[in-house]
Amino acid sequence: MINEIIELLPSTDLKAKIKETNFRFNENELLQMIYRYVPTLDARIDMLERFSGIAAPEVSALAKVYIEYEQRKLKQFTDDTEGFIFELCIKETPDSYEEKYLCSSYHAALACIDRFYEEYADINVKETERTRYRILKRKIFSGRDGFEEDTYGECMLGPGKAVKTIWLYKDPTECDLDVMCSECKEICPCRCDKVGFPCFVRNYALVKYQDYEGQDRYGINICWCECEGMAHELYVVPLRAAEIREHRFDTKYFDFDHVHIELPLATLASPDELDDTMRKNYFDFVSYWSLRTQSSDENGIAKCDECGSEYLAATSKMASLCPECAHVLYGYENCDHVFKDGKCTLCLWDGSRSNYIISLKQDKENN
Repeated sequence: MINEIIELLPSTDLKAKIKETNFRFNENELLQMIYRYVPTLDARIDMLERFSGIAAPEVSALAKVYIEYEQRKLKQFTDDTEGFIFELCIKETPDSYEEKYLCSSYHAALACIDRFYEEYADINVKETERTRYRILKRKIFSGRDGFEEDTYGECMLGPGKAVKTIWLYKDPTECDLDVMCSECKEICPCRCDKVGFPCFVRNYALVKYQDYEGQDRYGINICWCECEGMAHELYVVPLRAAEIREHRFDTKYFDFDHVHIELPLATLASPDELDDTMRKNYFDFVSYWSLRTQSSDENGIAKCDECGSEYLAATSKMASLCPECAHVLYGYENCDHVFKDGKCTLCLWDGSRSNYIISLKQDKENN
C-alpha cells in the first residue's frame, strides 16, 4: 500500500526524488499523506479504512479518528439548519466567471448544478476535469442579531459533484477527539505535524503550482537556510509579484510578496514555459541575487553544488552552480566548452555530472 500512498502526491518531481533516494516514510507520515492528498472525501475515507486495518494500533486508532472527523464534518455541513442558507458557486474552468446561486439546502444546491447544465446546454457549457463547485453555508442575518461573520463552512466539490474538502470555520468541537497533536498539545484531528519530504528544489529554481482557483502559477523558490535535504514547504515569490514585475530586486527576501507552497504541490518548471516578459524577469532576478550572494575564493574559483566540479565563478549566472548545471537545471546560456587536459579552458568545468543531471538529459533525449 506504500506505493499507492506515494502515488497520491501530485508532484511527479517529488515522486521521482523519493524513488531516487529510496526514501522511507513511517506509518504516521503515510497516514498524514493519505489524509492530505487523497483528492475526494469518499476515496479518503476508503483509504483510511484500509490503512487502519494494517497499521500499528496507535496509528490505526488515529486513522479511525480521521474517519469519524470527516464523516462528522460532512453531516454538520449538509444538515439543514434553521436560519442558514447555501450559496452555490460554479466555475467550469479556473479562469471562467464564477456563477453564484442561493439555495435553500445542500441538496438543493446539488440539484441546481444539474439545472445549470440543462439551462445552458444550447451554448455547449459542459463540466470538465477542472470544474470546481463551492458551496458556502451562510447564516441569515435578521435585524435582531448582532453582527458576526456569516460563513459557517465551505464545501469544495469536483467533477461529478464529488466532495473534495469541507472546512468548518465555526466548529467548536474541532479538537475534541482522542489523539494529542504533538505541536499544539491539543486533541486535534487536523494535526499540526509536518511531513518532511526529500527536497528536489534548489535555490532560485522556477516552480509551477496551482493557486486556490486551480490556475497554474509560476514562482521563484527562495531558500532561507540549509534544509539538509528535507522540506515540507517552499517559500516562493510569484513571478506576478510587483517586486518582480517592477524589478525591485533589492527588496529584502522577507518583504517580497510570497506564498508558502507544500512541497508535494510544486513541480520544477522550464523557463521555456514562460512568455518573453516573465522569462526575462526571471533571469534578471536570478542574475541579480546570484551575483549578490555569490561566494568564491580569491582567484574567482568556486565549486559546483550539483556536480562537484570547480569552475570559474564569473562564467556562471548562478551562485554555486557551474555554467553546465545552471544550463541544464534552469535554462541559462551554457559555456561554449573548449576542453584541454580534462578541463574546459573557458570555465574550468571538468565534465562531471551528477546522477540527477544525467537522468534529466536521458529524459530529454527519450522525449
